Amino acid sequence: MSVSIYYTAQRKQKLTEDEQEAINKLMVDYSVDQEIEKYISTGEGYNWTSFYVYDPENPTEENVIFEGSTQLPDNSEEAMWEGVQHWSALLSQIRCVIWDAEWHVHIDDHVLFWDDEYLEYDLSK
Repeated sequence: MSVSIYYTAQRKQKLTEDEQEAINKLMVDYSVDQEIEKYISTGEGYNWTSFYVYDPENPTEENVIFEGSTQLPDNSEEAMWEGVQHWSALLSQIRCVIWDAEWHVHIDDHVLFWDDEYLEYDLSK
């Protein structure tokens, strides 16, 4: 059974061009495409899936400006934890870009809490 991280940001104003460019850059910076290719060709490493953002022109709810879900790697004991850390770090960076949105991030039924002091998701809670 797979486990995924889900993310949603809502506000009345759509993403600006600058915000979208910053998000696109972050997604490139956090890409696991090389790890995916390595796993496919050699069987080594984690069974990552790419970070996925839903179509912004077809939001699931009113005022949703950014949303998606990504399956976490699960082929070893540490794989899922590595995936949680990696994707929550990316989402923390994206949240700092879209700082004025209402965010909801969860892994299946476990909500990730935002730490206003450190500007990141607190994985200890």
